[in-house]
Amino acid sequence: SVVKTLQAIEDCNVAVLMIDAADGISEQDSAIAGYILEAGRALVIALNKWDAVPADERRNVLQECQRRLYFLDWAPMLTISALKNRALDKLMKAVDEARAAATRKLSTPKLTRMLHAAVLHQQPPRNGPFRPKLRYAHQGGQNPPVIVIHGSSLDKVGDSYRRFLEGWFRERLALQGTPLRIEFRTGANPYANRGK
Repeated sequence: SVVKTLQAIEDCNVAVLMIDAADGISEQDSAIAGYILEAGRALVIALNKWDAVPADERRNVLQECQRRLYFLDWAPMLTISALKNRALDKLMKAVDEARAAATRKLSTPKLTRMLHAAVLHQQPPRNGPFRPKLRYAHQGGQNPPVIVIHGSSLDKVGDSYRRFLEGWFRERLALQGTPLRIEFRTGANPYANRGK
């Protein structure tokens, strides 16, 4: 039932989204994928019954799954056959790697160096008279990993730059199989009430 599925998603460390490759992605599969993302769970996508998909259709089936689940591009997508015990070892390895990525400890100096490198590579766009200043980063949580970035005028950072930073950190930290959340915290301006 859907209620039990949602409860299982809340209780798990790593979710395996099992999709019937012969039937393709259903609306319910897409909805469950959205719940997994919302819950912030590590994820491995398993296309089951891969042996039942004709060889000339496999590429199209895989592309369709990737297209429909584009918002989970960070999750590994594996082709398996549970009945014939094919690629289950790869599935278990991917689950272990996703759990390790979701619970990994990240040091503040390392995250701050990565942040400074990202800003050197691409500065946040100016929004009005001020350009956001990103000063340092630290880990704010695990499962899913949360990177908290401190600085000034961070409320002006747009979604596209947030996505850039997410991709930057994900690639350099090798965070496959887990969502990554970026939070911005702007410090109070110490000169805000001067001269009044």
